[in-house]
Amino acid sequence: MKKLNKIYAVLFLAMGLVSCSDFLDENDQNGRYDDEIVWADPKLAEGVLIKAYNMLPNDYTEKYDYGTDDMVTNLVTDNTVTMATGGWTSRNTPFGNEYKNAFQAILHVNDFLENMERVDFAPLSDEEVKQKYQKRLRAEAYALRAWWEAKLLTIYGGEDKDGNLLGFPIVTKVLRDVDVAELPRDTYADCVKQILDDCDKALVENELPLKWEGKDRVTGETNINRINGLSVMALKARVLLTAASPAFAKSGYTMQQAAEAAADVMNNNGGLTKLTDKRGLSSYNLGTKNTDKQYLNTCQEVLWYSSIGASSNREDRMFPPSLFGKGEINPSQNLVDCFPDENGYPIDDPSTVYKSDDPYAHRDQRLDLYIYHNGSKVAGANNVTLNMETGDDKIGDKTTSTRTGYYMKKLLDEAVSLKVGKVITTPHYHVRMRYTEVLLNFAEAANAAVGPDVDIKGFTARQVINALRKRAGITNEAYVNSLDQTGLAELIKNERRIELCFEGFRFWDLRRWMELPRMNESVKGYDASTMREIPSVEVRKYEDYMIYAPIPYTETQKYGLIQNKGWE
Repeated sequence: MKKLNKIYAVLFLAMGLVSCSDFLDENDQNGRYDDEIVWADPKLAEGVLIKAYNMLPNDYTEKYDYGTDDMVTNLVTDNTVTMATGGWTSRNTPFGNEYKNAFQAILHVNDFLENMERVDFAPLSDEEVKQKYQKRLRAEAYALRAWWEAKLLTIYGGEDKDGNLLGFPIVTKVLRDVDVAELPRDTYADCVKQILDDCDKALVENELPLKWEGKDRVTGETNINRINGLSVMALKARVLLTAASPAFAKSGYTMQQAAEAAADVMNNNGGLTKLTDKRGLSSYNLGTKNTDKQYLNTCQEVLWYSSIGASSNREDRMFPPSLFGKGEINPSQNLVDCFPDENGYPIDDPSTVYKSDDPYAHRDQRLDLYIYHNGSKVAGANNVTLNMETGDDKIGDKTTSTRTGYYMKKLLDEAVSLKVGKVITTPHYHVRMRYTEVLLNFAEAANAAVGPDVDIKGFTARQVINALRKRAGITNEAYVNSLDQTGLAELIKNERRIELCFEGFRFWDLRRWMELPRMNESVKGYDASTMREIPSVEVRKYEDYMIYAPIPYTETQKYGLIQNKGWE
């Protein structure tokens, strides 16, 4: 019998051979399982698919935004700082492990798809239930493969030195010949098609339910935390929006297609009717509050999320030092200036009520919900007012102090306490796909395709942006309603920056928009002790070819894998 670790030649694409002990969490008496044992046991067989789930992050671990105009980090030796300040190379890249990890996950999925027909996943059930299990698990497998393929395309899609738009090597089966595993990169357009095809296979005949609801043993709420139909639909919209963006427009996909895909999600998830529901999750408490599983599985905002566990890890990393945190993310003055006034006008607009001598008053409520600034009140277990004029939280007071005059608040739970002897942990989870992104994807694509006020499947771009701002407390629609297509496009980008801040979108958004000047915008700060802006906390240095990230150098050295232009 062939051992599993001897047949996974596909991993030569990224990491070499995989051992059985890496592949399965359980071992037999000899430390290994052969394939006949695995595919004879429904739990071990499903475990092959579960490995692709287990490789997903369980928290907001993507740190790429450290290298954007939204923030810096006080971890000054981190390789994202090197990347953002002129030292980014294919050998020294924050994305070095993402390539092999994605292909490893795809390998598990492909192996599962090739062998699942051999498995009886419901040995004590009738034939109808057996077939339901087969269909559901197959749909999950296609959905997960699409998810990992999309990750590869997001990071590594780009033009080669000849201007060809390339994606990743498409792998849809377990390759058993090492030579065959030396696959070239497929075109970007073909990679998009592959992802969309996998999504459609997952969604066929509702084999993957929109959400895991009810008591059905196959498709019910016991499967919560697994990928669902709404998330797959949202993934299609995300991939199409990126493919239609300026950096990837050669793919041939259009903003009309992206808008229609996002509208499909909206029409299956309550449209705009629940956005102002006070029970609904906001971006502020995303990942901490409302952790009742039944609620999360039926609410409009959370489409797919990780398991829930008691933790204080986020707070330990992000709380200001006066709250015994490490203050790792330091939001920029650039980001703070993006928040409008309470009436929705930009702070540099003649109609604004913003006052520079009282900069945090009369502002969009999201500013106080997302960012700690001087005078911010911390509720919950800590119950203090932050002082950034003196003490631990002042700029540069200690290695864990802010470099910009601000600390991240969004995604944190103020009920957590890090005090020695009084540590309090609370439930946390990671939202992998949420509705707000879908709405922003629609608004951007619809405005680009047909303008602010032309209907696509029941919605317009201006209508969606007004609804999102109303949810945030901005009821005055005058500014939004005054904008033409170009003006609304810029506002949508700004709303996206605000709503999705600290969630790992900004780095990739700037690149798909090809906005090199903003990529190179120096990060600004604010010194509360002098009440003066700091014009340059960290200088950015990106070359024009850095619109596209590099294939890791180690991968291009394994065989003739074409590198993105500029990184050769």
